[in-house]
Amino acid sequence: MDRNKVIKKLKDIKDPKERDRVIWALAGKEKDVLSDKPASLETRRTAPIPPPGQAQKLPSLPGDARKLIGYVFPGIFVFFGLVNLVQAAMQYHFTGQIEDVFPRLIMGGLLVLFGIFGIVKAKKQVQGGNADQKET
Repeated sequence: MDRNKVIKKLKDIKDPKERDRVIWALAGKEKDVLSDKPASLETRRTAPIPPPGQAQKLPSLPGDARKLIGYVFPGIFVFFGLVNLVQAAMQYHFTGQIEDVFPRLIMGGLLVLFGIFGIVKAKKQVQGGNADQKET
């Protein structure tokens, strides 16, 4: 093959493996590498494609861990609410002024309430999930 034709062919090649082979052939390190047909599709395919109806399954957690995850965020709310309430009580003990600690008391109380509501909701979901699993 003429060197100019090979260089023109190199510009048109999209496959990186085929491009490397042409460059090696131009450098003279590999003989009889060039052919008129492009590389087959089988060499380009890297991974099998699943059928469209079959969804890819992600790794899942054990059943007990899934039940506990629902309690994590409400537990965090309760913890920070209690921390705010304790800090407000300590500040009131040192200063004796309720006006300074009132916003912290409200924030702590709201966080504790949200946490309790979240725990109750998570408990209902876990109990509802257990009832569904027992029936099937």
